[in-house]
Amino acid sequence: MKADPELMFECLIYINAYYYPVYAVSEAVMTLAKYLSEKKDTPNLGQDAIVCFARIFVDLFKILLFNRFKETCRKTVTFLNVLMAAFIIVTVLYTLMIQYPTLKLENVLASLSILMNVTEIFFGLWFLMPCYKKVEYF
Repeated sequence: MKADPELMFECLIYINAYYYPVYAVSEAVMTLAKYLSEKKDTPNLGQDAIVCFARIFVDLFKILLFNRFKETCRKTVTFLNVLMAAFIIVTVLYTLMIQYPTLKLENVLASLSILMNVTEIFFGLWFLMPCYKKVEYF
């Protein structure tokens, strides 16, 4: 059985476009809740918020960039999306390993985000390999 990494990458971007609003709203609301909370002591809230909103904006830019330029320059836009997915993984790892305190929902969303972005990177790099040949189905 032959796999089509180009199709898989595009499907992952499409799924991410539906996952993104839930993720972005949840992360923004959780950051705001931490800011307004009097119970939790969050020493680096400003830095955590910058990382969170950088991740949200880069993810939005990644989706919009791919949808806008996928027909004209697919390899270039795929390469840029792979770079942005790597940046998103770094920011999510910051949330999981450095940020204190984290909410359980943040950990769940971060795990899903890492899984999706690692898969995007895998299929994006596979599509960018020089030995990749398009699978013809008919």
